[in-house]
Amino acid sequence: MTTDMVVERQPPPPWTASSGGVGLAELADSLKMLCEHNRMRILCFLMQGERGVCDLADCLDLPQNLVSHHLGVLRDLGLVTPRRDAEDARCIYYSVDRAALAQLNALYLSFFTPERDGPWQPGCCSSGECCPECRATGLC
Repeated sequence: MTTDMVVERQPPPPWTASSGGVGLAELADSLKMLCEHNRMRILCFLMQGERGVCDLADCLDLPQNLVSHHLGVLRDLGLVTPRRDAEDARCIYYSVDRAALAQLNALYLSFFTPERDGPWQPGCCSSGECCPECRATGLC
């Protein structure tokens, strides 16, 4: 019995350098999509190793279509990678994309780093107002 598997290619996560960098809006959108109770539960299970959709549905006591929906959101975020069984195309297994998770974690920590904490200062421009780039990134 062979265990050949087909791994589906994923677009890059929305916060990677290949997508042209990230601003506050992209970080906020990514965190909003991630901060849903069932998605967090799914990620917790997947951090322990690869699992199939049916297995996740049983473990979480959720309908399979709801688990598939949440996995689709996590997949769009680039945080999980699907793998289709080559012998039974109906079976899809998911695992955490650890590199994408590390990128998101690094971005999150770079934004919430203690080094950014400090007294308020006027904007970067001579008029005292922040330029559009600073407003988009939150970095003056």
